[in-house]
Amino acid sequence: MSEVIENKSKWKIVTSLFFSKIVDILLSAKTTLPTFLTNLGAPSWMLPLLVPIRESGSLLPQAFLGKYLQNKTNRQGQWRFSMVLQTLSIVIMFGTPYCAIYFGGGDNALLLGLIVLTSLALLSIARALTSLTMKDIQGKHIDKGRRGDLVGISSTCAGLLSLLFASVSLVSGKLDNDLIFIIACLSVVLMALSIFSMAGLSTNVESKSREAASSDTAHNNSGSPPLYYLLKIKSFLAIFRGSLGRFVLVRACFVHTALVAPFFIVWAIEQGEQNKWLSLSSFIIAQASAAILSSYAWGKISDKNARLTMQLGALTVFLVIGLVLYLKLSVSAENQLSGVMIVVLYFFLSLGHEGARAGRKVYALDIKSGADRTDFISKANSAIGVVLLTLGLCYSALSFLGNIWVMALMASSLVLGLLLSLGMSAEK
Repeated sequence: MSEVIENKSKWKIVTSLFFSKIVDILLSAKTTLPTFLTNLGAPSWMLPLLVPIRESGSLLPQAFLGKYLQNKTNRQGQWRFSMVLQTLSIVIMFGTPYCAIYFGGGDNALLLGLIVLTSLALLSIARALTSLTMKDIQGKHIDKGRRGDLVGISSTCAGLLSLLFASVSLVSGKLDNDLIFIIACLSVVLMALSIFSMAGLSTNVESKSREAASSDTAHNNSGSPPLYYLLKIKSFLAIFRGSLGRFVLVRACFVHTALVAPFFIVWAIEQGEQNKWLSLSSFIIAQASAAILSSYAWGKISDKNARLTMQLGALTVFLVIGLVLYLKLSVSAENQLSGVMIVVLYFFLSLGHEGARAGRKVYALDIKSGADRTDFISKANSAIGVVLLTLGLCYSALSFLGNIWVMALMASSLVLGLLLSLGMSAEK
């Protein structure tokens, strides 16, 4: 690939990711959307549904979408469609409630809340298609050994914007309806800019031949109905053998680098509710700083060895959890721990999560190519979507045990993931 063409394609992709990641930050399911629902007067039971819908909704459909994309060659057109669908979802999510309020129909908070949740689900499904097609676009235009740069640059930009957003939140105190309205309008503009920045970039990948697809269909439909379904089940289980199965198992363990964060926050608040350093903004700033300072470095390391990057990130989080568990069990040490040190611990927790995430992304990009990459990523992401929902339900059920035991389980899961990762196939 020509160096000039690759550089031009790279900056088109980086620019597009830059705009879309700003939207991800502005429409956070942890800050903006809960505030929006609260201001609408929506029932409180809707608030815990935001993050699961946001995350799992963008992962679960990927196996189906991956199958759909196998027979499609034009990734650029599919990506553009997914971005337009996301933009439409944002317009519905915010436009409908604001129009209802303006025309005097804002009293039905339940209906407005359901509209927000439904729009968020549609947004997440569109993001699933965006994720798959963007990975193929990156794989087509950026050579191996340089894709980590892409992840690092975009994550660093996202970290800078998160830092800015957290600083504004710290000064303003809270989001109000006027600011949310501005965020909604700005998000629509940024999505349009993201689409426009990819103009002129064409991405076509090889698809499975019609003969092969017809052969697969004929083979799958052979035999009696019971035999057919048994073969389908066997075929489904078979996809999780080999490199895909190992990757899914390791990633299922390493998702705890993200899941542990809320439990850390609860532990931190217990150390001193009046401590000014233990505010939500402080933790957002710590997380953003970790992204800014580490993402580019993690990207570089991933280009050399993505598996090692995942391991180092998970190990960092494990060490932080281990220290937190020690401090929680040691009363004297807990009393001496300052708010600043707790925020620093959260910084390293975020640092480790950034490493695990960057390594996972580059590993998925490099382990396969073309239509096989789409198939690999879609199946892995769908499996992880189920894992996230299952773990969320399990940890909710186990919450009566207390944070210390839940965090201990998470630490043991990270150890299991580290052991399993030793058997992962080399991606380079």
